[in-house]
Amino acid sequence: EIGVSNFNVDQMTELQNLTKDGTAPIAVNQIMYNPWVEDWLHDTFDYCQKNGITVMAWASLSGTMMQTELNLKVETLKKIAESHDTSVFQILLRWAVQKGAAIIPGTGNPKHMTENLSVYSLKLSVEEMEEIDALRYDDMKKEFMSQPETKE
Repeated sequence: EIGVSNFNVDQMTELQNLTKDGTAPIAVNQIMYNPWVEDWLHDTFDYCQKNGITVMAWASLSGTMMQTELNLKVETLKKIAESHDTSVFQILLRWAVQKGAAIIPGTGNPKHMTENLSVYSLKLSVEEMEEIDALRYDDMKKEFMSQPETKE
């Protein structure tokens, strides 16, 4: 089996079609994955789930340090975190895990490592998962996923 990084659905399909039987054994696709990622990344995540490909989620907390700090201002996340007596960051990590992603939160801080491991003893309700899923349509998305302007 092979792993790929940042492959979209078309790229994975193309790779799979390179084999005689159309089943290149893709084991994992490492992609940016959080509630605010672009639609193509949500589509890629769904494709991977449907095809038994593990998603290794990077930037589960949204990207840059400044974007990560914006999480603390999101009322939906604050409310859910408060109801579970945990942090907004642990809610985001749990959301990704509960969606089926393997997370790779980077830290060298032992306190943060312990906090990150606590997501496995947390369970979000269906309603909470749906509330977090809905953040992808929130106007605040542009603050988390700023894209460079393209020239026509």
